Amino acid sequence: MSSPAPERRRPWWVLIAPAVALVLVALCLRAPFAAVGPVLGDLSDELTVSTTALAVLTALPLVCFGLVSPAAPALAARIGLHRAVLAGTVLLAVGVALRLAGTWGMFAGTVLLTSGIAVANVLVPAAVRAEYGRRSAPVLGATTASMALSASLGAGLAQPLAAAAGSAVAGLAVWLVPVLLAVVCIGLLAGRRPVERVPASARLPVAAVLRDRVALAVTAFFGLQSLSFYAMLTWLPNILEDDAGMSAAAAGGLLALAAALGSPCALFVPPLAARRAGQAGWVLGAGSLQLSGVAGLLVAPGAAPVLWSLLYGLGTGVAFPLAMTLVLVRTRDVGQTGRLSAAAQSVGYLLAATGPLAVGLLHDATGGWRTSLVLLLVLVALQVCAGLAAARPRLVTETRAEGSQPSPARS
Repeated sequence: MSSPAPERRRPWWVLIAPAVALVLVALCLRAPFAAVGPVLGDLSDELTVSTTALAVLTALPLVCFGLVSPAAPALAARIGLHRAVLAGTVLLAVGVALRLAGTWGMFAGTVLLTSGIAVANVLVPAAVRAEYGRRSAPVLGATTASMALSASLGAGLAQPLAAAAGSAVAGLAVWLVPVLLAVVCIGLLAGRRPVERVPASARLPVAAVLRDRVALAVTAFFGLQSLSFYAMLTWLPNILEDDAGMSAAAAGGLLALAAALGSPCALFVPPLAARRAGQAGWVLGAGSLQLSGVAGLLVAPGAAPVLWSLLYGLGTGVAFPLAMTLVLVRTRDVGQTGRLSAAAQSVGYLLAATGPLAVGLLHDATGGWRTSLVLLLVLVALQVCAGLAAARPRLVTETRAEGSQPSPARS
C-alpha cells in the first residue's frame, strides 16, 4: 500500500496575503481623524463654524471608540469575523466621503468613520489570531505599527494635502483612496473565508469577560496607557512652550517625533513580549520610561526637554503594543480575544477621552502644569500596578452559560 502524498506547502504569497490586507486596514485606522486637528482653523473658515465648535471633532473619535467597541464581537458573531472587519472598513469609507457634504457631513461623517474604526480596532487582533494562531505576534506587531504610522501620516500630511487639494475639506477626502484600497483587499480576503461557525462561548456578552480579574487588569492597563498617550498628544506642546520656553513650531515637531517612536516599537514589542510566559519586565520598562519623562518635565523642564519628551514618547510607544499583546496572550480563543479587545478598548478610550480633559482643567485651576504632571505621575504608577497584575502568566476565565463547553486551549 502506497504511503499518502506529503501535504503541499502553501505558496509564500498565500501566507502573507492576509497579513498585507490586515496591515492595510490598520493603516487607515488613525489618519482620517488625526488629520483634523492640524487644519481646524482652515476648516473653521471654509465651513463658517467656530473653531471651538469644530474642536468637538477631535473628541468624538475617542467617545465613539468607547461606545461602539462593545458591539464589535456581536457583529462578528452574526456575520463572521472577516466580514465584520470588512463592514467596519466600508463604514469608514462612507464616513470619509460624507465629510465632503458641508458642516453636517463633517460631523456625521466623523461619527460614522470613527464607528467603523472602532469595529476594526477591536476585530483586527482577533482576525490576526484567526489567520496565524500561535504565530500571531509578529503580524499583530505589524498592524499595531501601521496604526502608529497612520496617526503620524495623518497629522504630518494634513496641511500639505489641504494645500495640494485646494481646501482643508478636500484634503481630508484624499484619505478615501487608501481606505477604498483597504476595502478591496479585506473584501477579497473575506470572500475567501467561510462564515465562521460561532460556538456558544463566543456569544457571551462583552461584559462577561470583565468578571475575571485577569481581564480587569488587562483592561485597566489598556485604559491607563491610552490616557497617558492622549494626554501627551494633547498637552505636551503646551507644557514645552510654557515650562521649557520652546517655540510652538519646535514643540509641535518634538511631539511628532515622540509620537513617531510608537511605530518601530510596535514591530518588536509583540513578538518579543509574547515569547515569555509573563511580561512584567516589559511593563516595568514602559512605566519607567514614562515616569522618567514626566518627572523630568515636572522637576527640570528646561534642562533637557528633548530627552524628557522622547522618554515619554518611547514609554507610551512600548505600552500600546504591549497592551495589545496582553489581550492576545491572556485569552484562550478567537472569540475571547475579541471580547477582551472590545472591553479593554471600550473602557480604555472612554478613559482616554476624559484624562486629557482632567489635565487641562487642573492647569486652568492652578495656572500651571505642576499639579497636572503630578496627576500623570500617579496615573502612570497605577498603570504599572495594573500592568504587573495583567502580566502574570494566567488566562482569562469566564463564567459560561449552563451546558456550554469550556473554551479550547489557546492556539
